[in-house]
Amino acid sequence: MIISADYREKPSGLPDLLIGAGFKVEIVKLPYCDYVINREIYIERKTGRDFTISIIDGRLFKQAYRMKHSQRRCVFLVEGNPYASEIDISRESVKGAILSLQSIWYIPVLYTENPEQSCQTISMISQQMDKLSNLVELRHGYRPKKLISRKLHVIQGLPNVGPLIAKRLLDHFKSVRSIMTTTENELAEVKGIGKKKAFMIQKVIE
Repeated sequence: MIISADYREKPSGLPDLLIGAGFKVEIVKLPYCDYVINREIYIERKTGRDFTISIIDGRLFKQAYRMKHSQRRCVFLVEGNPYASEIDISRESVKGAILSLQSIWYIPVLYTENPEQSCQTISMISQQMDKLSNLVELRHGYRPKKLISRKLHVIQGLPNVGPLIAKRLLDHFKSVRSIMTTTENELAEVKGIGKKKAFMIQKVIE
């Protein structure tokens, strides 16, 4: 298991704890989260205090939006009690934000008391991933009815292809068939794909 940690997380001590737990940790600049487990599960870690501040300044749901539109499996990890911070915010507001993340945005919210427990939680998630690594997760939920939406839905089933890149692929190749029969080099020419994504897409198609 490889864990990517945002460079701003170093002062928390959690990256060092993960290294001590036996993980290979790479310190990088992550765009919208703090940790990535094996390039599959994206974790945004917040202290209880920062969680309440992010509700007030509007960061929380902007982050939730970016996480959901990344087409990744995402988790909020709250370290400390968000109801017990000294920030002037009502308990109802905190509870409402948590319920919104879980029931509207479908992003799980996990709780720990300190960095040591956060390390244990990330370790347990990694163990569960390892156990289920041979299972295939089927796409679920909304099934589009319009033809264009169905095409984009199929294309988004390819690795690392979100809504924007799916549209670019369809605009470029004009049909799902052309995408599935094109070459790796031609895939790489589409903006936002590049050689690495093209290789992964071609690998799945073949």
